[in-house]
Amino acid sequence: MRNRRRSFSIRSATSALTLAVGIALLPVGAQAQSTAAKGSFPTKAITIVVPFPAGGITDNVTRTLATKVSDQLGKPVIVDNRPGGGGQIAAGAVRQQPADGHTLFVAATEMFAINPTLYRNFSYDPNKDFTPVTPLASSPLVLVVPANSPMSSLNDVIQQAKSRTNGLTFASQGVGSIGHLLGEMFRTKVGGNFSHVAYKGSAPALQDVMGGQVDFMFDPVITTAPLIAGKRLKPVAIAADKRSPQMPDVPTVAELGVNGINAGVWFGAVVKAGTPAPIVQRLNQAFAAALKDPDVVKRFNDQGMQSFASSPEDFGKYMRNEQMRWSALVKASGASID
Repeated sequence: MRNRRRSFSIRSATSALTLAVGIALLPVGAQAQSTAAKGSFPTKAITIVVPFPAGGITDNVTRTLATKVSDQLGKPVIVDNRPGGGGQIAAGAVRQQPADGHTLFVAATEMFAINPTLYRNFSYDPNKDFTPVTPLASSPLVLVVPANSPMSSLNDVIQQAKSRTNGLTFASQGVGSIGHLLGEMFRTKVGGNFSHVAYKGSAPALQDVMGGQVDFMFDPVITTAPLIAGKRLKPVAIAADKRSPQMPDVPTVAELGVNGINAGVWFGAVVKAGTPAPIVQRLNQAFAAALKDPDVVKRFNDQGMQSFASSPEDFGKYMRNEQMRWSALVKASGASID
């Protein structure tokens, strides 16, 4: 009997050692799958890589959610800002990490729908290199003019563009930016003489619109709302299917008779391609719960954004539709960056 017990113990220890060695030798993806199957994800801190500097819109969205997501997952959530290269630096940082769900990338309209076509040599494929987790938030664009501008309606803008000798100037966040492309679309829809003035970001562009150096601009509600409230800008029309809760008195462009001018900035969470489905689903659940938190909803609303959660599958479809839409506009505009 004693020998049998000893033999059994040796066999058990050998089996356990074999199993441990086998797990250690599994590829990273297989180990992550095993971890997810056991329900132990996450096993360490979560890092969310943001392709913009600290203090910007995307950074604010991420940091608003980080604490709530940390509460859901039971691990710290670290925000890592990696600006530059139209999102390519941040994307490269994520692609170098294991596909185990512990590193996420904040996708945005320009990073995932515009820049792959805008840049001549883009280093990542949004669909092949990343797996969608969930959208996070969105903010529609609004056409704004200087507070002291004689133009107060969309019709005023259109008529001035057609009647002025030199037409109107419109600012944008940069060549190939969402504001640039929407301005070009607006030009095509209404006719008239419009001259594009490109800036390096929203802040300097809005500064010149407020100063009257440029006639108008399409920019997100999230950045324009405080300036409108401070009487430094005047809203003319919302470029969306419906009015913004933050600006209920401002009509949509479609209400004013111009169809197809519909755009906004959106943000979402993605992980490296190959991340196991159970981990993607766990992350989706954590972010969805965070997006429903009353504090998050209020803060987003106060900033001119709306929560925007969905399943990974639906988010993937949404991004592909956005890519097709904006890719066509980039090509039509002729904009490109080396």
